[in-house]
Amino acid sequence: MPHPATRRVIRPTRLAAVAVSAALAAAVLPLAPATAAPGPRDVPRDAPAAAHRPAPKLPVPAGWPFAQRLSHTSGTGVLHGGASYWSDFVYDDKGAAIPGGFTAANISRLAPTQGVYQYPDGPAHQNGADVFVAATGADASATYWRVDWNTLVDPKVPIAVWTFDTDDDATTGVSEWPADAGVTSPGIDTALVVSSRGARVIDLATGKATDVTTAGGRLTVDKRARSFVVKVPRSVLPASGDWRVRLGTGLASDDGTTMAAPYVDPSATLPVGAAHVYNLAFRSVGQEDPVHTDGMTSALVAAYQSGAASIPPFDQIGADGQARFVTGNFWMEDNQADTLAGGDVSTFSQKISWARLRAKASTREPVRHGYSNRWYVTSLRLGQGITDDQGGADGDGRPNYLGRIQPYGVYVPKGYRGGATGAKAPLTWVLHSLSVNHNQYGALNPRLLQQLCERRGSICATTLGFGPDGWYFDEAENDYWSVWRELGAAYRLDPRRTMITGYSMGGFATYELGLAHPDLYAGAVTLAGPPQCGVTLDGNQSGSGAVPGRCSTDGGTGPLVRNARWMPYRIGQGTEDQLVPFTSVEAQVGRFDRAGQRHLFVRYPGEDHLEWATQDRFDTVVDGLGTPRVLRNPPRINFTWRPHLNRPALGIGATTAYWLSHFKARQDGAGSIARVRARSFGVRFDRHGVTRTGPTPVDAPLPASVSDLSWTHGQPLPHRRQLVLRLDNMRSVTVDLARAGLTCGRFVVRSDGPSAVRLAHLPGRDRVLHVTSGRQVVRVPCR
Repeated sequence: MPHPATRRVIRPTRLAAVAVSAALAAAVLPLAPATAAPGPRDVPRDAPAAAHRPAPKLPVPAGWPFAQRLSHTSGTGVLHGGASYWSDFVYDDKGAAIPGGFTAANISRLAPTQGVYQYPDGPAHQNGADVFVAATGADASATYWRVDWNTLVDPKVPIAVWTFDTDDDATTGVSEWPADAGVTSPGIDTALVVSSRGARVIDLATGKATDVTTAGGRLTVDKRARSFVVKVPRSVLPASGDWRVRLGTGLASDDGTTMAAPYVDPSATLPVGAAHVYNLAFRSVGQEDPVHTDGMTSALVAAYQSGAASIPPFDQIGADGQARFVTGNFWMEDNQADTLAGGDVSTFSQKISWARLRAKASTREPVRHGYSNRWYVTSLRLGQGITDDQGGADGDGRPNYLGRIQPYGVYVPKGYRGGATGAKAPLTWVLHSLSVNHNQYGALNPRLLQQLCERRGSICATTLGFGPDGWYFDEAENDYWSVWRELGAAYRLDPRRTMITGYSMGGFATYELGLAHPDLYAGAVTLAGPPQCGVTLDGNQSGSGAVPGRCSTDGGTGPLVRNARWMPYRIGQGTEDQLVPFTSVEAQVGRFDRAGQRHLFVRYPGEDHLEWATQDRFDTVVDGLGTPRVLRNPPRINFTWRPHLNRPALGIGATTAYWLSHFKARQDGAGSIARVRARSFGVRFDRHGVTRTGPTPVDAPLPASVSDLSWTHGQPLPHRRQLVLRLDNMRSVTVDLARAGLTCGRFVVRSDGPSAVRLAHLPGRDRVLHVTSGRQVVRVPCR
């Protein structure tokens, strides 16, 4: 729905002096920026501080003599300064699939893994063999082999096995990997086995093993960098020509020389001779596609359907939906899992050219079109590994994926070129549902991504939020803004063409984040999104069972709806939704309608919450979305916010609402609300009329009825030098008079208590008006 036609002209008037009444005069104070200094070039300046704070730098591991440069796209690598760096997928250390079916743990997840391997309780922290970076380097005297672990609480937990095909010929050498890895790859002739207890080079033809440290080499274990680095003298491992290199990791045996047998759910039985490998490096982004099918898929689908058919809520998603949960690559490990089940891992490898390393060749990080996973370094220190969710239907609302490396999903349209001269692309957020993850839409809804991203020429992104159930509060919100920072650094974005969308919990976030920062978004699409934080299992009460904390005390978005005056919403909802009562969404739509705010409401008779999510047929809601632009300086602002959601340490909270900023409330406890209503008669703008249409029936792709409230172009609004403010629970607020089209005139302020109003960008200097409760008028003469 496009914005109405508008006209805006600002005619500055030179003001030699500014006078205010003596009772309201205040000292001149310097104007502070609403947020931190701008960071990445294409992140909105008015985004919270978390979007501008620089990401921490990863330490260079001890024992690694090369300048470090990493690709931020998982499943890709770069060359730099004599070394080759490979960035692996994170939280993908799930091992092999079971040919006969799934474990109870697989079936009970809305973001299931194909692999079934688990970890024993203790220092593995459910993530102990997860490769983050695999790197190789060379200098005149030695080669260097490096593994960075996503989690390294106890260095005794993991073991890494490198295998080398030193003539890059699969017809020579042997196939069996050493150290009880339980996998094969034809053509290998040498291996390097590394644990915290030692590093050995093994001649696979003879079985001869050479201890690297006794042969003049070195093993460095760096817990801070979470890294193993092995220096191997060229006398032990001559390096020339082109090698085919592979890497697998698992749990170390007690003496650190072999891989221990993997742990699995008690409901599963591993086949005899099953692989011991939890994680294989050098799987490219193309090999771990978001929807993965192969020779094992049909059997796995059948096994999943058999197990899920009697387990709520999976019994409600239908056969097609259950199949999507198998073919959907939620953790970018489906190909790995199926390959490990077969045992031959030759398909995952990297070619190392020693000549290129000696020449210190450098390559750029590839721009990956289509779907991929990227990563960033969080500034939050949450710990390591994965913790169990302690909540019920809503989850515990706390971070569960704690590592400093956090993944996110990205879709880049084919037409995007980037670079200094490339056109800037719109950004569309597609935020994930409760109990799912950052790959939800790549795995379940590729058609939706085509509609939102490819067809609109928009870069799309989905965050993990440190776990499946953060409801985009606190740390999960910090993750959202941090990813926006990363996107602004990696891509050329148009900050004024950002949309926010999401399903279920992600749909709630389109209210929570969209209404809290309406001047950052050109529009929103809410799919099955509850207006209140939390879900209901009985379908009768909105918001029952919300998780503790801000979700419960500050999770209602109804009072914020009027913030969306200049931000159109599209809302889709099934009438038979089990988790988000249709009546609660209908009430939210009523708030938009009563306010005369633009919205599109699509009712889906008979559609529920879970099956609708997997059908991938949202055309009626998203068709015609276009790429609208944020309106920067409207004549009227209605901004309600929740002060209790401000978390300065996390860099989140209210920042700006168009030409208003620096909000502070007098009462900021749990559940508190503050509000400012502003009207500038100095902004030239046109009136608009309200037109309602529908409900109009639609037959395809799903039966639906559509209601619409749009605006029609009208006559110009009155224009004069006047500003009207109404403040509720506001201790202070700043007005950018330049953007409000004023340099002098009549300022009318009504407040329910003492407030300080800063008038910024007055000619010469800013002024602060200390306003008592009630109505007060200040005149600033024009000279």
